[in-house]
Amino acid sequence: MKKIKIIFLFFITCSLALFASDLDDIKKLYETKDFRATCIKAGDVYNLYSDNEDFLSIYAHSCLESDMINRLVLPIIKLYQTPESRENAVYFATILYQKKLLYHALVDDVDISYVNLPKTKYILSIIFHRFVNGDYNYKDGAYWFIDQEDNTISYKLTLEEHQKAKKIFIRTYKDGQIIKVRTYW
Repeated sequence: MKKIKIIFLFFITCSLALFASDLDDIKKLYETKDFRATCIKAGDVYNLYSDNEDFLSIYAHSCLESDMINRLVLPIIKLYQTPESRENAVYFATILYQKKLLYHALVDDVDISYVNLPKTKYILSIIFHRFVNGDYNYKDGAYWFIDQEDNTISYKLTLEEHQKAKKIFIRTYKDGQIIKVRTYW
């Protein structure tokens, strides 16, 4: 019986050390701005830390920065304990809502020009507001937006069939060359 207790205590100690190691690894990845790796690793251990609002904010922000915004759903509902957490939840929910409205408009040809939502600096939010305001050029099935701060940068918004689903693509161009592709559904 004593041997079982020792093995059990050893197992618990090792498990706690591994959990602490996970959090440390996630914080290091986040601090080095490796947002994609942070989002993925935090997603892997989400259930272990889903009551830790610092962890939730790091997870959600990393997923946002790496354009994996569907992962924002879980942290949004758990961020409620402090004013900062609630503000983060509203920010993430706003972007997710804008994505869903833009998707609805493009897929179902629904007019969303009456919608008035908060603005953020996230590219999807910027495109959403310009789309709602009709501030684009429509050509060959694509909505084109010129960056308001750098006219060498443009954005192409399209709806495309990809892996048996309709998806929103936002392609960023600099001097006519694609530099980034974002996909949302």
